[in-house]
Amino acid sequence: MDIKKLFDSGISFDEFINSEDNKKPEIFKNRFKTVNIDRSIKNIKNGSRVSNVLSFAESWCPDCQVSVPIMAKICAILGVNFRILKRKGHEEDMMTLCKDKEAKIPTFAFLDSDFNVLDIWIERPKIIKELVAKGDSSFRIGYVNGEYDKEIVDELLEKISRS
Repeated sequence: MDIKKLFDSGISFDEFINSEDNKKPEIFKNRFKTVNIDRSIKNIKNGSRVSNVLSFAESWCPDCQVSVPIMAKICAILGVNFRILKRKGHEEDMMTLCKDKEAKIPTFAFLDSDFNVLDIWIERPKIIKELVAKGDSSFRIGYVNGEYDKEIVDELLEKISRS
């Protein structure tokens, strides 16, 4: 698997939200616009080797509708290249990349300037994964309405700062 080739074949966030198969572009636009990310995160870029982020996502997926705009905004603030590929047709690449048996979306691969994988973030923030593991689905409405955005931002920034 050639990560650089995959990355180069990806599309921008704007192309993703404006693609003809995206039936609800306003969800992505609104989330990007309203998510609160402190511009002081620019300092993180100085200590990070992350130059590129490759995302696997689908516009119909609620987890993607929540997290992809957040990742796009973080990348825009930090000046990190961000590309998106659909899961469909890339399942094997995702499973190889993530060393997982299932191609979950969204998946974010944090890459250095030579396209080496530094870290991976898959599907949902830890707090939501813990609730799901307990069988608690009470988070769903709050999750899609932004109540867990801070946790997502914090996890993504931690991945970037540690890489």
